[in-house]
Amino acid sequence: MTQSNPPPDDQAAKINALPTFSFSLAQYERERLENVRRHLPEARRQLKDAGVKHVHIDYDGCGDSGCIESITYTDGQGSAVDLTGKLAISEEQLFDLFYDLTQARHPGWENNDGAYGEFDWNLTEDALKHTHNDRFTDYDTTEHEGL
Repeated sequence: MTQSNPPPDDQAAKINALPTFSFSLAQYERERLENVRRHLPEARRQLKDAGVKHVHIDYDGCGDSGCIESITYTDGQGSAVDLTGKLAISEEQLFDLFYDLTQARHPGWENNDGAYGEFDWNLTEDALKHTHNDRFTDYDTTEHEGL
């Protein structure tokens, strides 16, 4: 995480009024999103040049950890595309971009009961659909007094 200057005094008063707000965390999330915006177009270009038309990514998290479970690359007919030696970007770098995007949109997605979701990226139309599901523990309490 890069170091940044604190907000101006007028903004600091507003931020300090929010007990759960962390300037450093918000800055980190903005940086993650900027990283995605900077590098995803090049990843798209490389994938398209390699014959990929669609990318599907599944992720899952809980208990303070999370990971990308799977990533598939398919052509226009839905067949898997072998990317061996065809990309300058590594699969790990692509994973990192989608971790960054998930973190920027849903900070803490890996905590407690966690969250899970998927990305469907149509490279032909440059359409990225992100479905995110939060898990949570719920309970119902009933109290009785007397008979």
